[in-house]
Amino acid sequence: MGTSRLTDYQTMLNTILISLFILIIIVIAGVGSFFIWFYWSKIQRPLPKWDGEFDLNIFEEPVEILRDKHGIPHIYAQNRADLFRAQGYVHAQDRLWQMEQNRRVARGTLSEVFGEAALEADRFSRIIGFWRAAQAEEQILDDDTRQSLEWYAQGVNSYIESRPGNLAAEFNLLRFTPEPWKVIDSLAFSKVMGWTLSVNWESELTRLRLSAALDPYRAAELEPDYPQGNPTILDSVGDEVREKLLSTAGLLLNQYESLKEWQSKQNAPVFGLGQGSNSWVVAPKASLNSRPLLANDPHLSLTIPGTFYEIHLSCPGFHVSGASFAATPGVAIGHNERVAWGFTNAFADVQDLYMERAHPDKPDHFEFQGEWEEAQVIEEVIPVKKWDQPYTERVVITRHGPIVTGWLTEALKSQNSDPGPAATVPLALRWTGHEPGQIVRSILKMNDATDWDSFEDALKDWSTPPQNIIYADVDGYIGYVMVGYIPIRDKNPGLVPAPGWTGEHEWSGWIPYPELPRIVNPESGRIVTANNKMTGDDYPYFLGIEHYFGWRARRLEEMLTQKERASVRDMEEMQMDITSKLAEALVPWFTEHRPTNLYDQTALNMLRDWNYRLEVDSIAATVYHYILMHLLEMTFGNKLGDIMPAYMGIPTNPLFNINGFAMRAENRLLELLNHHETSSWYTDPTTNRERTRGELIEEAINAAFTRLREEHGESIVRWQWGRHHQVRYVHPMGSVRLLQGFFNRGPHPIPGDATTPFQTRHRQQLPLELVQVVPAYRQIYEVGHWDRAQSVTSSGQSGHPLSKQYDDQATMWREGEYHKMPWSREEVEKIAEYKMILR
Repeated sequence: MGTSRLTDYQTMLNTILISLFILIIIVIAGVGSFFIWFYWSKIQRPLPKWDGEFDLNIFEEPVEILRDKHGIPHIYAQNRADLFRAQGYVHAQDRLWQMEQNRRVARGTLSEVFGEAALEADRFSRIIGFWRAAQAEEQILDDDTRQSLEWYAQGVNSYIESRPGNLAAEFNLLRFTPEPWKVIDSLAFSKVMGWTLSVNWESELTRLRLSAALDPYRAAELEPDYPQGNPTILDSVGDEVREKLLSTAGLLLNQYESLKEWQSKQNAPVFGLGQGSNSWVVAPKASLNSRPLLANDPHLSLTIPGTFYEIHLSCPGFHVSGASFAATPGVAIGHNERVAWGFTNAFADVQDLYMERAHPDKPDHFEFQGEWEEAQVIEEVIPVKKWDQPYTERVVITRHGPIVTGWLTEALKSQNSDPGPAATVPLALRWTGHEPGQIVRSILKMNDATDWDSFEDALKDWSTPPQNIIYADVDGYIGYVMVGYIPIRDKNPGLVPAPGWTGEHEWSGWIPYPELPRIVNPESGRIVTANNKMTGDDYPYFLGIEHYFGWRARRLEEMLTQKERASVRDMEEMQMDITSKLAEALVPWFTEHRPTNLYDQTALNMLRDWNYRLEVDSIAATVYHYILMHLLEMTFGNKLGDIMPAYMGIPTNPLFNINGFAMRAENRLLELLNHHETSSWYTDPTTNRERTRGELIEEAINAAFTRLREEHGESIVRWQWGRHHQVRYVHPMGSVRLLQGFFNRGPHPIPGDATTPFQTRHRQQLPLELVQVVPAYRQIYEVGHWDRAQSVTSSGQSGHPLSKQYDDQATMWREGEYHKMPWSREEVEKIAEYKMILR
C-alpha cells in the first residue's frame, strides 16, 4: 500500500513538473514572440528604404538620390522645386521624429504625447511665445521664400502620406500620427534655435539676485574683465585701448547702483530669481596649397539624433553642400561652387528684462510714461495626456514682452532655490526673436552667393540669433562679419533689469548692418572666432558682455602661428586639440602646495608635470578640476548660497543648456589669485577667519584630495579623467527602462573640457555630470578643391535607432576621424552605396 501511494505521488509530481516545463516553454515562446513582434512592428519596420524607384505625385521630373555608407544623400534634380521637395522627403525619411519633437517644443504641445512630465516645458514655450513669433514672421514672408518652404513641406508630407504606420518607432510607441508639415513649422524651428543661442536674460536674472544679496560694490566685484592677452575677433581693433575705458566691473557697478535706485522707486523688493563654437579661416598666403582653408565646428547640446543633417543638393542654377537642419530647405553651414562659410555664436545681447509697474486695482494694466496701458492677455490651452481637462496658461504681454515672473519663481523653487519674498514683481522679457525676420531668405541667398558682395547682401536679412560668420572663396578672399538684429540702447546697457514704466530704457532701433563688426582679407592672413570678444572697447555700439573669455581662441591662434603654412591635417589637429590655456594659467598656483600625504603628493606631482592636455587617461586633469571646484566653492559658493549655481552658469530651464554666466566664476577666480594676496572673498564665512591666498589654496587642495579618495578610492589610477568625464547619447524614449538599449548609446569616455578647442562642457559642480555641450558637427574645406571636403557629425544621419547610421559616426567623431563629402558627380558615384529614384 505504501509503495503504491509513493508511486502515485511520483506520477503526480512528474505530471506537475512536465506541466510546469510546458508552461515555461509556452511563456518563453510567448515572451519571445512578443519581443519579435515588438522589435519588428514597433521599431524595425519603420526603417526607410534608400534603394529603388518610387512613384510620387509631387515631382515634375525624376529626382536621383545617391547615398554613401553613412546615409548622406546627394540629391540631383532638374529644378529647384523638385530639389527642395526631395530634401523635405529625405529629411522626413531619416529625422521625422526629430522634426515632430522640435515643432512640439515650439508649439508647446509636448505634454500631449509625453504627459505631465513635459508640462513645464510647454508652459515655458507658451509664455515665451515661439509659435506666436513664427506666426508674425509668416505674415511677412516674400513670395520666393514662401514658395521654397512650401516645396519643402510638400516633400515632408509626401513621405508621411506614403508610409502610414511606418514613419518612426517613436510614433508607433506613442501611438499617434504626425500632422502635415506646414510653412510655419519651419519658421517655428528657427525661433527655437534662435532662443537656444540667446543668453542674456538669465544673466540679468542672476545679477538681479546678486543685487538683492550683496551691495553694489560687492556684486560688481564678481564680474571678471576680459583676460589680457586673449584675442578679440577684430584683432586689429582691440586691447590697446582697454586702459582708457571702463572695466567690466566698473560698468556693472554703475548698473548695480542704478538697479538699487530703480528698486527703491518701485517701492517693492527685488524678485530673487535665480552654448559655443569654433571657426577659423586661413588665407592662401598662409596655406600649404595656396588655397584658403576654412574650418568650423559649432558646439551645441549633445542629442541623438544630432542637430545637423549632412546633405548635398544639386540642380541647374543651384549647387550646395554641407550641414542642414531637418526642418528647413537649403544648407545652413557649407559651401557652393564658389564660396564657403561657417558659424559661431556671437553671444550679443538681444534680450532685456523690464520691471513693470502694475496698476494697484487693475492687474493687467501697467504704467508707461505716466499712463496706464492694458496688456494683452492670451489663454494658452495645453492638452496633457491622461488628464481629463487641459491646462490653461494665462500669458500676460506688455509692450516689452511676456511676463515671465511666475514661471521663473516656480522653476527656482523646483530647484530648491529660494526666489525670495518678492517674487511678485512683474518682469517682462523683450527679445529680438519676437520681431519678424527673414532668416530663411538669408540662408537661401547665402546658398546662391558667388562672391563677398553677394554673400554680404544675403546676410542683411539675418535676424536672430546673432552669429559670427566666416567666409572664403575660390578667388582667395577671406572675411568675417557679425550678423543679426542687435538693439541700440541709448541709455541702459541691458545688463540688469530696467524699469519699464519710465520710457527711458527703450530700444531705439538696430545697429545698421554696414556698422556691424567685420574683417576682409586681414594682413595676418587668418581669422579666428571661438565665442570670444568680438571687438575692442572703442567699438561705438554696446554688444554685451556674455562672450566667452577667449581661452579657446588663444589656443587656436597659438596653433595657427606655429607654422608658416597650414594644411588640412593641421585643421584636423586644431579641431581635436584638448589643451586648456585656462588650466595653464591656474595650475602654477596649485602646485605651490606641498602635501604630507604620500598619495596626495604623488597626484600633485602629476599636476606639476602635466602638459595641460585633458586626455581620457589623465589623472592630472581630474585633480585639476576637483581643486578648481573646491576653490570656487570656498571663494564664492559659501558666500552666495543658492545663487551660486546661477553664478556658475547653470541654466534655469533644463531644455536649454546655455547661460551667459558660464565660466565667469573661473575667470574671476583667476583674477583674484593673480592680483590679490588677501581678499574678503578668501574669508571662511563659517568662522569669519581671514585667509591668505596660499591658505585658501592649501585648504582647497586638501578638501579636493579627501573627496577624490572618498568618491573614487585610494588608487589614483581610478582618478583618470575619462572615468568621470563622459558622454551619453540620451533619447527622450530612452528614459523608459525597456527601451534604453534601443534608443540610448554610451556612456563613453571623452577628453577635453569647456576651455579646450575640442569643447566638451559639463556643468561645473561636483560630482561631475555627463558632458552636455560638444561640437555637433565638424567641417574642413580646402576652398576650390571641393572634392577634398571632409566632415563628421557627433552621432549619425539616421534618427531610427535600429539603423546602423544611427550612431555610425560617433566613434569617428570621438577619435578625430572624418569622412569624405565629395562634390563632383564622378567622386560621388565612387562612394555611393544606395540609389533611389523619385518619379
